Amino acid sequence: MTFFEPTEQARAAAARATALAGIARRRTLFASAWNGRALHVLADLLDTVALSFYEEAPAVDGIPTDADLALATAEVVAVQTPGTGFPAQLGQYVTHAVTRRPLVVRNPFGLEDGDLTADDTRLVTALETLHGHLAAAATEEVAQALLEAVFAVHDKRADLAQLARG
Repeated sequence: MTFFEPTEQARAAAARATALAGIARRRTLFASAWNGRALHVLADLLDTVALSFYEEAPAVDGIPTDADLALATAEVVAVQTPGTGFPAQLGQYVTHAVTRRPLVVRNPFGLEDGDLTADDTRLVTALETLHGHLAAAATEEVAQALLEAVFAVHDKRADLAQLARG
């Protein structure tokens, strides 16, 4: 039997997944039944991600296979239920602790650049600033606090996208 000890980066990714699961669970308190169910599913998937970072050896890219699959599924759920306020690229916030790939901001829910408002432009600027702070976070506690702010802005962007669609 092989003993696996998660790296510091894997523990950080697990902590971020747990923080995002907590955000999802808190949002269920104010969500519609449909979005509430999706938020519970997201929270469960993120719990799976956290657990796999602790218990599974990583693949070549540093991400355990089960975590990668659960994050892909979570992103599909986020796309299918935009009312959750979770972005389609939510997995990057977990894997960033391991890969350090730059965090990206995409247009919400397939809106074209011409459909974006001045309000959304300000929110994108805020997200880019928060992404910079997240990438430079001195401790994981700071990173988790920044994730709260990042996901609050994503929630606002989801609301704007809903208004833009009518």
